[in-house]
Amino acid sequence: GANSIGVPVILKYGSDWMKEEVLPPIIRGETTCCLAISEAYAGSDVAALRTRGVLDAKGENYIVNGTKKWITGGMYADWFVTAVRTGGKAAGGISMMLVPKSDEVQTTVIKSKYSSAAGTAFVAYEDAVVPKRNLFGQEGKGFQIIMSNFNHE
Repeated sequence: GANSIGVPVILKYGSDWMKEEVLPPIIRGETTCCLAISEAYAGSDVAALRTRGVLDAKGENYIVNGTKKWITGGMYADWFVTAVRTGGKAAGGISMMLVPKSDEVQTTVIKSKYSSAAGTAFVAYEDAVVPKRNLFGQEGKGFQIIMSNFNHE
């Protein structure tokens, strides 16, 4: 399911705290994660994504705003492995971050022709607070992570 798409990013690019605190409950089946990249306006052009993450005044948290569409497992996810624009246009402005489910991360089911068990969702981030430590690797290096993960997806 969705874990098989999101977990590899945590395994390969996640920090130690992610591997120690986030992965064990996922592996035990207590929580889930999904990969949140696709957007209605960007389609398959990952470099055109619009979801934005801006550091707050203290530089401690990203404030994330935007939407994702066709997110497998999004209806059930506790964690969203999310592509976010933190810089300028094109691929170099994209970062990947681990966004926790919160009141600021809302999901709506998308009815599709395949099984509803997939929990396919439209995801809306509205001033979602994401700690800076939730960044995968370095800011602006998300496109490389996305392409690496697509190789097995």
